Amino acid sequence: MFAPAQDRPTLDTKPLLKSLVPTSMLLIAMLSQLAAHAQTTGSDAPWFGVMLPPPFQVHTLPAIVGDRGPVPAMVPAGEEGFTEFDGEVIWEDLVRVVEFSKQSRAEREIGSGQLWGRIAGFPSNTRTVNWAVEQFRAAGITSTEIQTFKQSANASFWVPLSWELRLKGSAALGRGSQDIVLETSMPLAPSSIPGGTLSGTLIYVGTGSPAELAHIDVRGKIAVQQVTPQAHMVFEREPTVPRAQDMFRRGAIAVINIMDQPGNELAKDFSNCGGPCFNIGGRDGNFLAEVFSKAAEAGALDALQAEMTLQTQTFSNLSAENGIGLIPGSSSDEAIIINAHVDAWFDGAGDNGDGVAVQIALAKHFAKPENRPLRTLVFVASAGHHTSGLNGPSNFVSMNPGIAANTVVTLNIEHVAQRNFSPARSQFEDGYREYIADSGEAPIVAGVTNSAPFIESLFARGVQLYGTNFVSGTSTMASGEGGGYRAIQAPIVTTMQAPPLYHTSGEVLEAISVPGLERMARFLAFFIKELDKAPRELISP
Repeated sequence: MFAPAQDRPTLDTKPLLKSLVPTSMLLIAMLSQLAAHAQTTGSDAPWFGVMLPPPFQVHTLPAIVGDRGPVPAMVPAGEEGFTEFDGEVIWEDLVRVVEFSKQSRAEREIGSGQLWGRIAGFPSNTRTVNWAVEQFRAAGITSTEIQTFKQSANASFWVPLSWELRLKGSAALGRGSQDIVLETSMPLAPSSIPGGTLSGTLIYVGTGSPAELAHIDVRGKIAVQQVTPQAHMVFEREPTVPRAQDMFRRGAIAVINIMDQPGNELAKDFSNCGGPCFNIGGRDGNFLAEVFSKAAEAGALDALQAEMTLQTQTFSNLSAENGIGLIPGSSSDEAIIINAHVDAWFDGAGDNGDGVAVQIALAKHFAKPENRPLRTLVFVASAGHHTSGLNGPSNFVSMNPGIAANTVVTLNIEHVAQRNFSPARSQFEDGYREYIADSGEAPIVAGVTNSAPFIESLFARGVQLYGTNFVSGTSTMASGEGGGYRAIQAPIVTTMQAPPLYHTSGEVLEAISVPGLERMARFLAFFIKELDKAPRELISP
C-alpha cells in the first residue's frame, strides 16, 4: 500500500532540475550533430553519403581475434618429451618462412610490389627452399640436396606488375564526390589492357547468373558481379569464371568481382575470365554496392564510371628448386614422401607457411636416432604449383625415379593450422558483416586417393588422440601439390584446410593457431609412424 501523503518523504526537485539542464543541452547537441550528419549524408553529400571504405593495410589480419585463444594441444602420455612439436617452437619457424614473403615485397621483387610472396622462379622461393634444407641439415639429416629444374617448354607465367582501379568522382554522385581508388583491386590472369588504360560505365549484375543477365545489357560496360564464398575461393571458380566469360561474350569490356570476404584484403584467385578481370575486397565491394543502390534511387547510374590501369609481364625460361632431406630406413628401401610446398601468394602464413613449419618439426623428430623409421623418409620442400610450368612434385618424380619406384605412400601437408573464422556481426559503421575467430582451427579435409580403410582409420584415431579438426566425411582429393605425385603408383594422402583467407593478403601470422601447429605436427608424427610399420597390403589393399 502507498504511504499516506503526510508520511511520504518530501522530494527536493532543485537537484533534479539542475541535472536536467546539462542533459537537455546534451540532447540538443546530439540533435544538432544528427542534423549536420543528415546534411552530409543525403543525395548532395559526396558519394551520396556512403561511408568510404578503409585503406588497405598490408601484413594485417582482416578479421577479429578476441581474447579467447584456441583450444590447447592434447599431448598423449609418452609424448611429453617431444619438445620439437611444441607450438611455440614451430611458430618460430613459421615466422621465418613468412619473412621471406615480406622481403619479397620490401625489395619489390615483382613490379611495384603490389604483388608479393614466395614465388617459384624468383629469389623469394629460392631463399625459402635453401632455408628449409638448412633446417634439415641442422636437424641432423646428412643426406640433403637442392634440385634445380627448368620451366616446362612453351609454358609462360603471367604476372601483374602494377595496376589501379579508380572510381571517377562526379557531382551526379553527390556534391564534392572525388575520385576513389579501390586499393584492394587485384587483376586476374591473364588480363591485359591494350595501351594500359580502360575506362567505362559500371553496371551491377548481381551474381551474374543467366537469369539476371537476361534483364541486363552489359554491352560496352564494366560488369560488377557479387561473389560470396562459402569457404575458400577454390569452390567459387565455378560458377564465377564461366559467368565472367559469359559477360564478355555478351559485350562487357571488363568484369569486377566483389569478394564478400573478411575485411578489406587482396584476393588472388580465379583466372581466364575472358578479358580484363579484377577482384576487389569485401569492404571496397560493400562501398561500391551501396553506391550502386544510391545511384539507382537518384537516377544517376550512368554517372558511375571507372578507370582501370594495368601493366603486366609474361615470364618464360624460369627455373626453380626443390629441397630434399632423406632419412634412410633402418630396415627397408621403401619410401614415404613427406611434401610441403614453400611457394605462396602474399604473406602465405596459411598457404603454405604452416605446412612447411610442421614439415620442419617432423624432420627434427625423425632425424633423432631414437626415432629412426623402418622405411626411408623423404622430405620434399617443394617449389610448389602456383607458377605455371614449374611444378615441384612432378619434377621431383621425374628427377628421382628410384625413390618414386620405391614409394609406398606420399603425404602432402598443405595449409593445416589456420584459425577458424566465421561471419558473426556488424563491427563497423558501414554495416559490413565482419569475421571473427573461434576457439578452433578451420576444418581440415583428409584426402586418401585409394580410400584404404587402414589409412582412413588413422584419421579417426587422430581426432581422439590429438583433437585435430578433420572433416567427418572421407575424400579422395589430391588437389594442390598432391596431384603432381599421381605418376607414382602409390596412394597420395593430403591434409588441407579450406578457410576464407586462402590466397588472400589476409593469410598473415595472426591467422595461425599456435596449438593448431602442435596438434597437426603431433598427429602427423603418429600418422607416419603407423604407416611406417604397416604392411604394404594395408596401405595399398
